[in-house]
Amino acid sequence: MSNYTKTVNFAAKDALTTGDANKVVKGTEIDTEFNNIATAVATKYDSSSTLPVSTVSGTLPIANGGTGSSTLLAAGIPTLSAANSFTGTNGFGITAATNLPIFARATISTGTAIAAQNLSTYNTVPLTVASDFSNGTLVVFYAGTFPSSVTTTGTIAISGAGTNYNTSSDYRLKSNVAPLSNAITKLKQIAPKTYTWINYPEAGTVHGFIAHELQAVVPQAVNGEKDAVDANGKPEYQGVDSSNLVPLLTAALQEAITRIEALEAKVG
Repeated sequence: MSNYTKTVNFAAKDALTTGDANKVVKGTEIDTEFNNIATAVATKYDSSSTLPVSTVSGTLPIANGGTGSSTLLAAGIPTLSAANSFTGTNGFGITAATNLPIFARATISTGTAIAAQNLSTYNTVPLTVASDFSNGTLVVFYAGTFPSSVTTTGTIAISGAGTNYNTSSDYRLKSNVAPLSNAITKLKQIAPKTYTWINYPEAGTVHGFIAHELQAVVPQAVNGEKDAVDANGKPEYQGVDSSNLVPLLTAALQEAITRIEALEAKVG
């Protein structure tokens, strides 16, 4: 351990002749060595280990491909504090104030993190993402082994008009493309419900779906499995992404319009 200095040379004591008073190992000597080791373990790190050094240069695995340096606290131990930042050209600057878990800001040129003392406006928000760009992508989601083999699965992008939450839909990612047929029949199988939340009854009656019921009709709109539990028997609840219903609703509406137009043609 590079930061531990031995006080007593016990090997030298072994070499002393029998009867020499200095050959005796005293309890106070053992206590001293134990305390030295405990202090070293609690406050130091092994410089031969793989912990990061104070400054790491190179390409950072962060959104927008920031390249530059990652500045960490002394001794190379990263923590969420104003002293830490990730900087890089066209990359993100990330820092955190004492009462702000994460603040990310993309800058046009240097990627320099905004100073923590300037974050008072956002100190009640768990996550703040800011950009000096008028429009563009702020967050990218990947699937696969980063960075060697990944596919973009979605983004969060901004413009002067608002925020877009995007799921990848490029034709180059798809095969076996065909029209969605019998949409009205499928739509009639979906059973919207009204209900109240057990843990949030003050929300009153709300509209929605029962996840496993919706899963039987539109599987991609539901995450998780019915009645799933983890290794400790704790429930793993299902979730619903209602945006996955839009294609079915659109196709059903188009089918209905076709039928209406056909009836109008007969009447006319």
